[in-house]
Amino acid sequence: MNARRAFTLIELLAVIAIIGILAALLLPALSKAKNQAGKVTDLNNLKQIMVAMDLYAADDADVLPSANWDAGGGSLPGWLYTPGGAVNFDLKSGQLWPTLHDARIFVCPNDDLRMWHWSDLKQVNMQRPQQLSSYAMNGAVAGYSYAYEHSHPPPKLAQMQAGDCAFWETDETDPQHFNDGANYPPEGVSGRHSAGGIQAAFDSSVNYIKLAQWYAEDVTNALRNRLWCNPNSPDGHASAEYPGP
Repeated sequence: MNARRAFTLIELLAVIAIIGILAALLLPALSKAKNQAGKVTDLNNLKQIMVAMDLYAADDADVLPSANWDAGGGSLPGWLYTPGGAVNFDLKSGQLWPTLHDARIFVCPNDDLRMWHWSDLKQVNMQRPQQLSSYAMNGAVAGYSYAYEHSHPPPKLAQMQAGDCAFWETDETDPQHFNDGANYPPEGVSGRHSAGGIQAAFDSSVNYIKLAQWYAEDVTNALRNRLWCNPNSPDGHASAEYPGP
């Protein structure tokens, strides 16, 4: 019988090198595919959230759900949760939960809700106070104003222009952006999807936006636009009566 031939050390190292080269070539493609899948999921998630918002408004005389512009406090039920109680951030207490009934709809699959990150706003390494959602409602619904939603009800859907931004994928670079369920435009959109994130408009359209476009156009505009769209203020920003951040 012929003796079984074993691999030499050089042949073994050559095989390992080839595997390493193939892995180096494949990993970027796999990472890109994973990111693209996350983007598609975000588009679908926000589409379902917008449908739930429309159904909620249709059942409540066209009044929008509350934005959860409350810094985790207050008492008004909001789209994402109802403040207070034994568990301050309880997804099942949110106004859209009875329609959606799935926690995965509120989360980007490429996002880590519980990650630790340095906060420039708080000057400390911290987790997000609210760990329910990767998305935030536009604070325009609450007028971008401190205590506004506790003084005035949310506007009607008809008061918002079709292209006004309703939700966006929150910028994850500062955990304090997740202190509640709402944000205002300068807090920014996420850049996890090839330097861009997902946004939804009040006409239920959902699309991808680059960071450069977000910050170069409407964020710095002093006039009313699709981001600064408070319906109770002529310029879309916070009213003089209820100043905002």
